[in-house]
Amino acid sequence: MVSLLFLLLGCAFSTAHGEHSFCQNLTASPTLTPFVDPLPIPPTIDVSTGKQKLHSELPATTLYAYGTSEKTTSLPGPTLVATRHKPSHIRFENHIKDPETFLITDTTIHWASPTHGGIPIVTHLHGAEAPSDSDGHPDGWFTARGETGKKFVTQNYTYPNSQPAALLWYHDHTVGITRNNVLAGLAGSYIIRSPSEEPRHLPSGRFEIPLMIQDKQLWANGSINFPDVGDSPANHPNWCPEYFGDTILVNGRAWPHLDVYRAMYRFRIVNAANARFFTMSLSEPSLRFVQLGTDGGFLPFPLYLAKMTMAPGYRTDVIIDFAGLAAGTSVYLNNSAAAPFPGGNSDFSPPSTNSITEFRVVRKPAGFKIPHFAVPRQMIPMPMPGYDLKSDMHRSLTLVEFDDAVGNPLGAVLNNHTWLDPVTEFPEVGSVEIWDIINFTPDAHPIHVHLIQFLSLHQQEFNQTAHDAGDCTLSKEFPHPASCFIESPQQPDVTQVGWKDTVIVYPSKVTRLWTKWAPRDGLLFPFNPVSGPGYVWHCHILDHEDNDMMRPLAVHY
Repeated sequence: MVSLLFLLLGCAFSTAHGEHSFCQNLTASPTLTPFVDPLPIPPTIDVSTGKQKLHSELPATTLYAYGTSEKTTSLPGPTLVATRHKPSHIRFENHIKDPETFLITDTTIHWASPTHGGIPIVTHLHGAEAPSDSDGHPDGWFTARGETGKKFVTQNYTYPNSQPAALLWYHDHTVGITRNNVLAGLAGSYIIRSPSEEPRHLPSGRFEIPLMIQDKQLWANGSINFPDVGDSPANHPNWCPEYFGDTILVNGRAWPHLDVYRAMYRFRIVNAANARFFTMSLSEPSLRFVQLGTDGGFLPFPLYLAKMTMAPGYRTDVIIDFAGLAAGTSVYLNNSAAAPFPGGNSDFSPPSTNSITEFRVVRKPAGFKIPHFAVPRQMIPMPMPGYDLKSDMHRSLTLVEFDDAVGNPLGAVLNNHTWLDPVTEFPEVGSVEIWDIINFTPDAHPIHVHLIQFLSLHQQEFNQTAHDAGDCTLSKEFPHPASCFIESPQQPDVTQVGWKDTVIVYPSKVTRLWTKWAPRDGLLFPFNPVSGPGYVWHCHILDHEDNDMMRPLAVHY
């Protein structure tokens, strides 16, 4: 059993700077020189807090972080590596003794609200097929003072690791303050390996590198700049609809660089940002991302991409081949995604957010032999989702935003229900359900479903203006004259392919998902999915999730 500890050594409030931090109008971070710090590689195994330098030109930043001890805590937390069909047993301990979080909590939205103070935490292994008492239920939180949430069961978690090889990630999931705790540092990568199913000759060892990408705004003293004045302060004094930072961190370091040999490298990438999407490209025109996998593991065959978009919560498994480049070449990993995505406001994407990291091609050491690596032609069988709309459960689920009198967002909900409303989704174990997710909001939302992986079937754009005016209906298929749809169903785009647990749902579109409430291998869950506190589905923009864009679900036999 691995013990994961949460520790806090110190904190700094942004209000100590003598100025407020206004939602989506934060004071710019200090000017930092990009690509001067080497990319940190997280150790392979841990939860805690401490201080960590996010850039060599900054003082140390106060963080909450994971680790097996105070000395081993880091942002991101250590990379945990598991083997398929070999369960892992992890105990999460909370050693954060602060009376309140150093990132301000808006108490007008529903949150954990421990009676005796302290920092509530609960860890979710994102993408895991796990029993619900080990899933990190938002109301299963606990504090260092021993107080627990109403759905708390245990600090001892068991992950069966029975699913196919994949990159998962672990992060805090406490109701109402997930955005605070993840921004403060509570996140790390988790890899499930399966030697029998993984293609031969993939880059490994020093040639396989995890990249966890986030954005933050920072004060000159290194502390995190987090808004204390909300968009609609008369309603929510501190809550901000999306947190966007102007400083891009990779593995806890601002704009780092990585020395690479003239060889293939495999990068296991997590978008751990609160709200920012990343559309990544490489500055060297001859290079492509060779995408091997997504949230649920390997794709049927590799995709060769010039650009690659990742929403918050997304994971991507890619190869970049530097073999054809001369030593001394620099390749930049760039970002062009708008924020909010996909329409965007240029104020939220200053030039500093266009760069992520630098790869520097260097000569290999004398006598060092680069192993033989190769891109596989095929990895897993093509998924063949079968369903019958006449007999399988078919759900239409809406995404709706609410604004104040002058148009500032107050929050968003799923299917017109809040987090506290009774459960409305009761999938039957082993059943197939078709979920049509209808986005009536102006922005894209990454929708995450716990327990299972699913497939995107199609997406279809509709005329929202006509729909809102009552001039058409979504119940009629295109091209019926009364239909709101303006096109026939379209194939999923490249961001939606493969086995997913998080999917981008674009504005004014219906995204159809094939969900099967069973393990990927088609067998039975190796645990009882009906027992325990239950599961959830939600938007993975953490500012939305915290303010009611999350719903409980309860599977049944």
